[in-house]
Amino acid sequence: KNYMASSAVSPASFLSKAEEYKLAGNDLFQKKEYKKAIIRFSRVRAYTWQPSGEAEQYAGNRSEAAKFTPEERSKLLRLDQIACGNIAQSYLNLGDSRQCIHYCELVIGKFDDDKHPNPDLLVKALSRSAQASLNSLDLDKAKSYINRALTIDPKSTAARSVYRSLQAAFKQYNSEQKKVLSAAFARA
Repeated sequence: KNYMASSAVSPASFLSKAEEYKLAGNDLFQKKEYKKAIIRFSRVRAYTWQPSGEAEQYAGNRSEAAKFTPEERSKLLRLDQIACGNIAQSYLNLGDSRQCIHYCELVIGKFDDDKHPNPDLLVKALSRSAQASLNSLDLDKAKSYINRALTIDPKSTAARSVYRSLQAAFKQYNSEQKKVLSAAFARA
C-alpha cells in the first residue's frame, strides 16, 4: 500500500511506517547487509520528509506537512536524522567515506552546535565524519570534526575513540615527515 499517496493518512501512521522501515533497516544492518539497509533507511527519509522553502510555499495548506503538530515535526526530524546517521554508518562500513560525510552533513545541518535539536545525533554525525575523513587521510578535516564533537560531549566514547585514532595518525604523519625532511637535508 502506498501510504505517501493516500490523503486520508494520519501523521501517526506516517511515523509508524517510518519507524517500521527503520527497524527493518536496523535488522539488515546487524546482518551486515549494508546496501539493503541503506535502501530501508532511505525509505524512512521518504516518510519523514517535510516540505520547506519553495516546496512548502507551493504546497500551501494542502501539504501533508500542514497536518503535523510541532511535536510530530520534531519526531519526524529526529527519525530523519537517525536514518541519515544510519545511512552514513552503512557507507562508512562499505568504505565510501564521501557518501558517509554527505549523510553526516545532513544530520549536522545548518544549526549552531549549541542549538541543534538532537545533540546526541550531532555528536555521532561529527564522530562518523571524523572517522570518514581520517579514512580518506584528511587529518585536518578529521581534527575539525572531532574537536566539535568533543566540545559538545567530552565523554562520548565514539568521539574519544576516533580522537585516539587521529592522534596516532598525526604521530605517524609527523614521523614520516621527519624522515622525508631529514633525507632531503642530508643530501644537501
